[in-house]
Amino acid sequence: MAESHVVTALISKRAELAGLIEHHQKEMDRLADDLAHLDATLKLFSPEIDLRTIRVKAHRMRNRFFRPGECQRLVLDIFREAQGAALSSRQIGEALTARRGLEATTVMIEQMRKNAIGVVHRLERSGTLIPAGRDGHGATWAVA
Repeated sequence: MAESHVVTALISKRAELAGLIEHHQKEMDRLADDLAHLDATLKLFSPEIDLRTIRVKAHRMRNRFFRPGECQRLVLDIFREAQGAALSSRQIGEALTARRGLEATTVMIEQMRKNAIGVVHRLERSGTLIPAGRDGHGATWAVA
């Protein structure tokens, strides 16, 4: 038989998640209504417009640690200072933490590592960085 405190905690978590779903569903309904009103207004001013041709604009969350483009510049500086050595995301995360003057806690390094992985993948797609293998911390990258 399950422990009563476990069941109580699971019920509480389920209620919390159900509340979040309900809240976000209402928000989605409100946004859909706003979009429908905007579409109708667009049709009034330009009846021939094909609304399907309007591209969706991606919603981006602001990073609390870096200004736009700053993390990428710092990552490139870190690779420049590594003088051709391959770096793991953990090493980049530690270097970012130090450069920002933040306390090097496990949680902070992990957050910086996640930021670094996003940047590294963008730089990999652009051909600036290439995968260089693996080390004890995972995948490594080097300047192409």
